[in-house]
Amino acid sequence: MFRWRRATPSAPKEREPAGPELPDLLAAQLRIFASAPSLSVVDAGAHHGQTTIEYLKHFPRSRVIALEPEPENFALARQALAPFGDRVELLPCALAESGGSVSLRRTSHSGAHSLLEVGDMRYYDAPVETLPPIEVQAVSLDSLCASHGLDRLDILKMDIQGAELLALRGAASLLARQAIGLIALEVLFQPLYRDQPTFWDIADHLRSWGYALQGIHDQRHHAVNRAVLRWADAVFVAPSLLAL
Repeated sequence: MFRWRRATPSAPKEREPAGPELPDLLAAQLRIFASAPSLSVVDAGAHHGQTTIEYLKHFPRSRVIALEPEPENFALARQALAPFGDRVELLPCALAESGGSVSLRRTSHSGAHSLLEVGDMRYYDAPVETLPPIEVQAVSLDSLCASHGLDRLDILKMDIQGAELLALRGAASLLARQAIGLIALEVLFQPLYRDQPTFWDIADHLRSWGYALQGIHDQRHHAVNRAVLRWADAVFVAPSLLAL
């Protein structure tokens, strides 16, 4: 479950004015896009709208297309995002390789719904109960951007529980043109879902399109064995952002 998390504070620098502490993942994106006049953002797996709100607050000239396919999550996100008006568009869709109807496999944890079946529960914070799946509409990122007249995208954020590689395969046109500036996504290191891609699968896929790893944030280790890394958040950037 992708959430903004507070960075571990480091030793303060002398004469540096005090300011609000930002989550490390958000701070990384702010450092890259601080001077951007406006941003286009897609937030896939919006859950209750938490991350979308952070983008809207910290990038005040941004516009966000948020996707949340699960009806109860969608209703809560719609309520939370209502104050932002037309700066955000919330769609009841899943991001996938192609459009059409897909099966959303739900669980008792509202942040663990996925297009994939639940995997090894030893790697969860607590066991989750599987609920009956529902049919939802899916859209590819290429078709979503085309329908909204977006030739390029500044930020793609994904927290879609193991389906990130499927969604990236549905963005082949954008990736071929390196038209997504930054990709922030949850990456898995253990089999939380059946037949899921790992971090290395996603990294290899993005590297084949010329994207580079900016950083790995918010590493989540197993409570029983701290040697076991379960998941984290990763940021990849297009070659256009790598110029020195």
